[in-house]
Amino acid sequence: MGLSVDDFLILNNSVETEGKRAESRYYPKDEPWNPHRPVKIIIVGAGIGGVAQAVLLSHKVPNATIVVYDRLEKIGGTWAANVYPGVRCDVPSHAYQLTLEPNTQWSEYYPKGSEIQQYYEGVVRKHGLEENFKLQHDVVRATWLPSASQWAVEVRNLRTGNISVDTAEFLINCQGRISKPKFPDIPHLDAYKGPVIHTARWPADFDLTDKTVAVIGAGASAAQLIPNIAPKVRKIVNFVRSKTWVSPTFIQGIHEATGDAPGGPTYSPEQRITFQEDPAAYVEHRREFEMRFQTRTIKGADKLGSKENATLRERIIETMRDRLDGDEEWLQRLLPDYAPGCKRLTSAPGYLETLRSPKVDYITERITYLTPTGVQTADEAHHEVDAVILATGFEPSFTTLFPVIGKAGVDLREKWSPAGEIGYPETYLGIMAPGFPNYFFVLQAQGNARGGSVPLHIETSAVFIAKVVRKIQSQSYAALDAKEEAAQEFNDVVGGFFENSVTGDSCSSWFKNEAGPSRLLIAWPGSYHHRAGVLRDPRWEDFTFEARPGATRNRFEYFGDGTVEKESRPDRDPVRLTSYLTEVGKIDLATFQESWTPDL
Repeated sequence: MGLSVDDFLILNNSVETEGKRAESRYYPKDEPWNPHRPVKIIIVGAGIGGVAQAVLLSHKVPNATIVVYDRLEKIGGTWAANVYPGVRCDVPSHAYQLTLEPNTQWSEYYPKGSEIQQYYEGVVRKHGLEENFKLQHDVVRATWLPSASQWAVEVRNLRTGNISVDTAEFLINCQGRISKPKFPDIPHLDAYKGPVIHTARWPADFDLTDKTVAVIGAGASAAQLIPNIAPKVRKIVNFVRSKTWVSPTFIQGIHEATGDAPGGPTYSPEQRITFQEDPAAYVEHRREFEMRFQTRTIKGADKLGSKENATLRERIIETMRDRLDGDEEWLQRLLPDYAPGCKRLTSAPGYLETLRSPKVDYITERITYLTPTGVQTADEAHHEVDAVILATGFEPSFTTLFPVIGKAGVDLREKWSPAGEIGYPETYLGIMAPGFPNYFFVLQAQGNARGGSVPLHIETSAVFIAKVVRKIQSQSYAALDAKEEAAQEFNDVVGGFFENSVTGDSCSSWFKNEAGPSRLLIAWPGSYHHRAGVLRDPRWEDFTFEARPGATRNRFEYFGDGTVEKESRPDRDPVRLTSYLTEVGKIDLATFQESWTPDL
């Protein structure tokens, strides 16, 4: 067999010296180093996570082709899917936004879902990324191709039904935790002859006027829906399996939302003008909210059986008592039998007040089955209704909604299922999974820290992902994979940190793996600032790397001819070539020559 040119050059340039290692020479490609080689990134989901990833990666990963797939018709994720009457956010608008894209024009303290959806749609438009978002496209499967170091993603066009395959070096799953509606396991659900509607699939033309409706559920969607439809309907029959702790508005001491004003105060035109024209005043307004997020936790209240949790319980009971006008009989009917914090608290302005209305029947008897005309309960009562509304929340989505096939043909859903090899989602730092190279996820298991809002945590994940992608993009690697032992040790820390957590009480919650005492999945073992600090500098020692074709012989293959692209440009841009220079008085030694820049 003949020698290749590369083999000949290496052999010809090896020098054997007695008593010393053989000296060899390697000749990289005769071209400038390109730290921004072309890469493709596929993002699944066009909610907050997908929008933030697309915007930040389009700026932080030069020369990247980004495609975002989502099954819905609009950008916005949960805020595009949930359009039921009364849907809004219980987090203040100026905190429930991307810090990279502050909006001075929010209309209320606690915004309606439609306003949030329009905000995120506007962010995509502002950054010129509309063409990158492929709506009404449902990802049905993703498979790692080891020979190509790429993900093959099967996508169904929901308009045509056709399935196509797209490929990319990187796959980011931003499907969200509350994206697949959960339908209750009620016998003969399909026997009912009237409309059966899930709050997450609310039809635009559904008219409730003067109807008797069953609302099944007592979580956030039911608590928002019931006060909003009560004035229109003849009767509401609220069927409750698990009771809910109804707390004050999350940001106490600023402005409470009420039944009469569920959005809290509105922002006047004068306030919006001030925010727009006085950036310092606007930052201070935002800081007021953010400080409440960073300091609102009662230390120890997250421990089951602690005196701090008992104190929290009494505070919430007092809030519920006030909203019930001191009606102790109603209070006792409504109090849950699990500790507050076991599942997400619900602020629900107007819900408790509406339950006492003559228009509402509050039923805690178990539903046995549905009949063609109504709901049968365990006490043998039959409730005739004109419509059944399922306010039953979402399937826990700490894995994936579609098969993700990694190394050795392993499906991530099976690996992480209760009956699987591990039994729960064992992540690496809440962002990656061993055995699934170049695969990332946002807002999945261990992705939320104490303090800070959801968009803030999403941005932190995006910055980490950008650093990892740039590592692969700029050096001699095709892929990287988190080590199994690194994920195991991270999860050991998670288990120890949340030992005796209040989430282990008897409730059923999407915070954890299953009902009752089980593993907490939602939370990072620490605060927002802790998570942001840990993720600031990736621990490259926690990864295995796969070399690119052509780089297996020498890890410094990417060096090229010893120059970078900007040195060979015809324009010889002086600003780019002297980008290390800074104006007098603006040199920050703490970040000196350390901040990342695309200008290489």
